Amino acid sequence: MAQEIVPFDISLNLFKEVFENVPDIAVNVLNRDFTVLWANGVMAAKVDTPLAEMIGKPCYKVWRRREEPCPVCMLRIVCDTKRPCVMERWLDLPNRERRYAQVRAYPVFDEEGSVKHVFEILIPMDREKKSELGHRRYVESLEETLRKMNASVPSEGEGQHPSPAGASLTPRETEVLRLVAQGFSNREIADILLISHDTVKSHLRNIFSKTGATDRTQAAVWAVTNGITNP
Repeated sequence: MAQEIVPFDISLNLFKEVFENVPDIAVNVLNRDFTVLWANGVMAAKVDTPLAEMIGKPCYKVWRRREEPCPVCMLRIVCDTKRPCVMERWLDLPNRERRYAQVRAYPVFDEEGSVKHVFEILIPMDREKKSELGHRRYVESLEETLRKMNASVPSEGEGQHPSPAGASLTPRETEVLRLVAQGFSNREIADILLISHDTVKSHLRNIFSKTGATDRTQAAVWAVTNGITNP
């Protein structure tokens, strides 16, 4: 059974009843400070990590073997935009094996309307990673998912980072930024778009300059809030 957590703004008993024993659905709840508040047994099995070693630990340490938050952090994006976010992510397992998954992150609000927690659903996608064609189809499906999810929320709102006056991304820069917002590394973007690693870095410099972003997380937030993730 999953460990008890500090109550949050949904019915914990109902949450556990719905998600604790659902087969093949890995879910977790994160606090704003990156700690794992709760996870179900499927999540523990998917990442080969006992629940006792996840609860209360930073998500980036548990699943990415990092000592600091990820450069493109879904939790930060959801907290800043107050919107759901879908990305491809990978999990680094204790035996150093890397597994890929589609991660769907949803905001959980407090009484004042601020994001208090983030609820995540992980969907394994190892088979889609077996070929570049499958990988491309998966990117397209993520874009379609984001389009549908964003259609149900306002296009403008608190936490947005509007572009500077006159900012205009080229079609290629838009493609690069869309993949950055989905969590892909520079090397992965180069492979998907069939361009060099240096060309990706050049596009990113232009994107940062045009959007006013200073890092990948800010660029990803800008992309989500300005509809760049939509096809």
